[in-house]
Amino acid sequence: MAIQYPDKIYVELTTRCNLRCPMCLKFAKGSCIDEGDMSLALFKKLAPSLAHTRFLVLNGIGEPLLHPDLEEIITIARAAMPPDGRIGFQSNGLLLHQRRSLQLVAAGLNTICLSLDNLNAQNADKPSQKGHQLFSVEKAIANLSEARKTANREVRIGIEVVLQKETLQQLPELVAWAHRHDVDYIIASHLFSYDGSMAEQSLFNPNSYEATQLFARWNTEALAQGVNLATMPTAQLKFSKSPADILVLDIGTAMHKEAREKDIALNFPALVAQSSRDMGAIEEQFLQARALAADRGIELFLPPLYAQANGHRSCPFIEEHAVFINKSGKVMPCHFLWHTCPGMVNQEQIHIEELVFGAIDEQPLEVIWQQAEYANFRAEAGLNDYAPCWSCTSAPCPDLVNANLLGANDCYGSHVPCGHCMWGIGWLKCL
Repeated sequence: MAIQYPDKIYVELTTRCNLRCPMCLKFAKGSCIDEGDMSLALFKKLAPSLAHTRFLVLNGIGEPLLHPDLEEIITIARAAMPPDGRIGFQSNGLLLHQRRSLQLVAAGLNTICLSLDNLNAQNADKPSQKGHQLFSVEKAIANLSEARKTANREVRIGIEVVLQKETLQQLPELVAWAHRHDVDYIIASHLFSYDGSMAEQSLFNPNSYEATQLFARWNTEALAQGVNLATMPTAQLKFSKSPADILVLDIGTAMHKEAREKDIALNFPALVAQSSRDMGAIEEQFLQARALAADRGIELFLPPLYAQANGHRSCPFIEEHAVFINKSGKVMPCHFLWHTCPGMVNQEQIHIEELVFGAIDEQPLEVIWQQAEYANFRAEAGLNDYAPCWSCTSAPCPDLVNANLLGANDCYGSHVPCGHCMWGIGWLKCL
């Protein structure tokens, strides 16, 4: 049965921010997101469409606390939504002083997720313009905790952390810190470098666990015989091959034969790039964090460390019946297609185009949601039957980086540009 209304609505109240986080899409090389706020009048046009909304998320690229009408917007939404509907947003917490916290809780805020880069307390007396700070988050949590006690309302306080190679060892400590500060949940997401400048800090392996293990086993065999599978592409190009070239090609052929027999997709360059990473050490940090969170009663949402096997994936936004609205009122289907911006697939630059299905200043949201074009998009995206670009040795192919005359977005002929989405393979996680 067709879903008549979205369950979850993301509304980008502002694209302005009071920080310059290095991993943010807004500050990636080639990004052209303009700054501005959604007007109160425009949000009021959305209000009648909130009657069936289970979760309203009031943020996008910017910092929601910079919006001058935030409290009034929450009050309007609370009156329009079902009694059990949730309202929340993510924030850096710099502007969450005591009075503001009381106002937000009184307006009807249900949850807030505060971003934190790491637990280092250096420069605690000097707010940085480059990233989230421990001191501001601790103050924000204290103010919110006091506000929910004063109002006698349930307001869930969360922490969002972007996992990075240099701060991974802090993950178990973060759980303990969260428990001491009365935090209810932690959402962890992998770092995705939109322009490639911070790619080496990402912990996510875009290969499947099965492919990673198979490659590691065969490369161990190759190293034991004095060759390295990483040299296979060079050996293939040689006209006159040495005994070492022939050996590495034979081992590579045996590896690919086993992969075909077991139906394991191999992206050879990506496997070589990931081969030096100690995934066991990362897994150990995850295990410690999970055990500690269970013991301390904190909900911990950790992302997968590997992509699913054979390019399988799932769209969290389709599954949650979500919709996205930018500051101008344009309606998009997902986080990935929310903004025109730079992106990467297998270390190659691509260009991501926003996908607009309507605008709330022209039509009610439910009318846009129910129109055939948008319904067909959700149906096709929900099948997850599009090209597995992150497992493909040819990606990014011309279908992803050029306009396609046939209207297709990948080599499968899909009409949804989802093959190169980072959310679908588990790389990124949102509130």
